[in-house]
Amino acid sequence: MVSTLPAISIGGIAIGDATGFLALILIGLSSMFMLLRSKLLKVTKNIAAIRATHIAVSALAGVFLLVHVAYLFTPPVSVSMDLGYVSVAVAVAVWLTGTAFLERLRDSLFFHGALSSILIGLVMVHAATSSVNIPLFLVEIILGTTLVLMVANATYHFSRAVPKSRTGGR
Repeated sequence: MVSTLPAISIGGIAIGDATGFLALILIGLSSMFMLLRSKLLKVTKNIAAIRATHIAVSALAGVFLLVHVAYLFTPPVSVSMDLGYVSVAVAVAVWLTGTAFLERLRDSLFFHGALSSILIGLVMVHAATSSVNIPLFLVEIILGTTLVLMVANATYHFSRAVPKSRTGGR
């Protein structure tokens, strides 16, 4: 089933593309918001407001993601489109692990953070490779930056997941 929504564009960018980029920006903003949570908590001293803002930004990202898929839905015919649909599935998993964290399930925050990192990487690769309107040099910069950030993030999560061995005494 191919989308039958009208092709509307604003300033030369189609609504479907614009909402996809807005979803990506909001997902990144939501992630950065949580990375800076401790600093924000020192300033605001209100964890409930920080969480509510994170949830609101994430929900808005989800709305834009749904509009993006609704406008651009076609059967997957390329690897870049496959990555887009995998990204949507990972976004649902991120949402579920975030909900699990709110329900205080053990280790859900770790999985929520790890899946969020994977989601952003998938979306970046999808965005860089699915459009012919992005110049090749910019695609290379996006993919290279994504690779470096994903390796750094994976190293960070691996260091948190694997306990450090204790040296000395015994």
